[in-house]
Amino acid sequence: MSQVRHTRFLELESIAVCGLGLIGGSILRALRDAGFRGHVTGYDVDGATCDTVLAQGFVHEIVASPDGLFLDHDLVVLCQPVGTLLEWLAHNKMQMAGGHAVCIDVASVKMPVVTALRAWPHHAAARFVPCHPIAGKASHGWAASQGDLFQGKLCVMTPDANTAQGAFELASDFWRTLGASTTTMAAPEHDAVYAAVSHLPQVLSYAYLHSLASREGTAAWLAYRGTGFQSFARLGSSDAQLWADIAIHNAQPLIDEIDRMSDSLALFRQYVHNRKFRELATAFSSARNFHAKSGPMDASFTPSA
Repeated sequence: MSQVRHTRFLELESIAVCGLGLIGGSILRALRDAGFRGHVTGYDVDGATCDTVLAQGFVHEIVASPDGLFLDHDLVVLCQPVGTLLEWLAHNKMQMAGGHAVCIDVASVKMPVVTALRAWPHHAAARFVPCHPIAGKASHGWAASQGDLFQGKLCVMTPDANTAQGAFELASDFWRTLGASTTTMAAPEHDAVYAAVSHLPQVLSYAYLHSLASREGTAAWLAYRGTGFQSFARLGSSDAQLWADIAIHNAQPLIDEIDRMSDSLALFRQYVHNRKFRELATAFSSARNFHAKSGPMDASFTPSA
């Protein structure tokens, strides 16, 4: 890895990472690659994962409970699913208030996190920076983690009005040191955008595969599948529990997108049923033109804040 510029973040004495799956594990690997020399603590509910991570030297210690991490560390990174994260925030707000740690999360839904923080003591909430690194994969778990996962990726930060500037700058520095660019959005906007560009595509892939799985004899059809099936159904291999958690916690924005998609499908059905070739081709062309505007994923692109 090329040499990383010296940053404030690299001068921290201690970091804790809670949840050692794809994102948390990749953070641990990226910390090593970035040259972080402070103390690293890990926590995960899966004991085997903890044993592996400790044995491979990516952490200095594993804790049995995350409750005291705010008191003993400079930075705490929370990589739990949304529902687990919200339970953890409710349980640990007084520990956060009593400690000095800056805390960040990586949840794919931000409004529930911001809402939870508003119930915290003001000085504790000021040290929490909600984040969402756009760096997922269909595979998951420690085995899927990689040190360059965040290189060239975007991290969306949704600070609240109470977020301290110093905490925000430290969080930004953290993600940039790991290779990501950063931008900011309001939490409601974030959840609406990602319902459309991330959560709905996942649900559509599941819905398509569910419709096939619920019919007899369709497994035999897989012998005839081509690249169209492979590319469209790729997201179907994603962690079902994780995505159910995301969908439930971003329910209304996702329902809005499902309703819009239903309207488009109904229109297409009408055109097909009535053999409206010109109208259908025009609708398909509109979709194709929009796809062309999206272009390839470009690591150098950063949205305006």
